[in-house]
Amino acid sequence: MLKKLTAAAAALVMVLMPAAGSAFGAMAAGIPAAEDSSDFVSDCTSTAGYEYLGTMDKGKEMQKLYDKMYDVALELWNDTERTVGSYYGYNCYSVLMNGDLTAAEASIVYYTFRDDNPIFYFVSEHSACSEKEFLMVVDDDYVSGSARARVQNNIESYVKTVAEKASGRAYDKAKAVHDVLTHDLEYAFESNGTPSAEAWAHNIVGAAEKGKGVCETYARTFQVVLNYLDIDNYFVSGTADGGEHAWNAVRLDDGMCYYIDCTWDDILGDYRYFAKGEQFMSEDHTPHKPSSSYQDFLIELPDISDTDFDPEKYMPAIDSTDYDVNCDGKVNVTDISVVAAHVKNLRPLTGERLQKADLNGDGKINVADVVKLAARVKGIR
Repeated sequence: MLKKLTAAAAALVMVLMPAAGSAFGAMAAGIPAAEDSSDFVSDCTSTAGYEYLGTMDKGKEMQKLYDKMYDVALELWNDTERTVGSYYGYNCYSVLMNGDLTAAEASIVYYTFRDDNPIFYFVSEHSACSEKEFLMVVDDDYVSGSARARVQNNIESYVKTVAEKASGRAYDKAKAVHDVLTHDLEYAFESNGTPSAEAWAHNIVGAAEKGKGVCETYARTFQVVLNYLDIDNYFVSGTADGGEHAWNAVRLDDGMCYYIDCTWDDILGDYRYFAKGEQFMSEDHTPHKPSSSYQDFLIELPDISDTDFDPEKYMPAIDSTDYDVNCDGKVNVTDISVVAAHVKNLRPLTGERLQKADLNGDGKINVADVVKLAARVKGIR
């Protein structure tokens, strides 16, 4: 609920969004597969929320405000010499005019923007606005330019490192990223056992610098990396077992979207909530809706499959010539021997044979390639 401040604050309104793991502002953000870009930030952003705003009443005005929010956030990302100043007691890096939008409508735009663009880690879960102005606020941790420079270097390194571990189908890539998060992260708690309220525990900084966070860290980090990999995905928030929670929806190889909850899989230690359909997830996960209040606003998600994803149905077609390392027109134990000899540095491969020997496409030729080739020869896969 909007909370009035003092007259000295020029009728500014502070919207306090409780921390994820208890409650937080809810959106969804998806990214249509895009062409590769040299701009790291744009590679990690989404457009689904922006597009959905365009379908609403005052859609053009909402998108116009969203564009301004993006521009000033990108400017702050790029300006690591700048120390964010104070405005009416807030760490404010820009004051935007709402135009014809009400404070509630401007807040919907803000949280939609925030969830479309989780790469902008400094965009606070708190907002301050009046009927005329909207303050773009950062958390205390990110006021100094030097702090932002450090964080951004770590984020970029982290995203690229995780992305390098993903290859194959959309399913395989999503699974690889899921596995990194569930293996490397841990849930962040306060000393009293409640979910951490630290700013970093609710964004990608938790993963990139701390190795822990609440459900928002898991879901937003998963979103950023999949965005970077050009995999269509959505940040989803709602309730799970009665508590506020965040997870993701991801479009897999059959063209349908499936739910993935990295947080719960980390806690449970398996794939129970990976690539799940509506039928399964609806038992304990309930997404918010567009009709929810602006604090819990969620854009309309694309169709979610009723059933779980079956990876065996969507195995990529295998070209047998890919496994013919010695280029003799056959795939047999001779090819295994050729690759093994290269790995042992007995008979190094060159040219086309060297390229063919990298069977798993990871840029290296090692035992993993020998195993993959052996499985092919034996007809296992």
